[in-house]
Amino acid sequence: MVYDIKNVELVWRGLTLTGFGSLKAEINQAGENMSSGNIVYGMFGECFIVPNPKRGWQITATFNPLSLSYPILEQDNLYNYENTLIIRDLNNGSTDIFTNCIIQATVKKKDSDERIVTWIAAKRNGR
Repeated sequence: MVYDIKNVELVWRGLTLTGFGSLKAEINQAGENMSSGNIVYGMFGECFIVPNPKRGWQITATFNPLSLSYPILEQDNLYNYENTLIIRDLNNGSTDIFTNCIIQATVKKKDSDERIVTWIAAKRNGR
């Protein structure tokens, strides 16, 4: 899923992020098995579905090097802060809440006008 940054508000640890480099934020599923559940079979042929614990979410956004938000995100990456990332779509009013979220990487490309920040989240909207 790709969000247009002009119509989206990203909130990390209560701070509304600003100074985006590109006009998109991407959300992808990360993990070994992308299904939402695993089927478990019992001894007598009974079965049930349990949530897939190895499925997670990956959120990527780019920032300008002179952004006020980027140094804070870089510091949060160093301190391994775990918190909530909220993405609000201002067009249709929907909100995605990513809990148990950490910053996986902050990437500076040499002589680049963008800094890439990637979050990894365990749950999206409580699931």
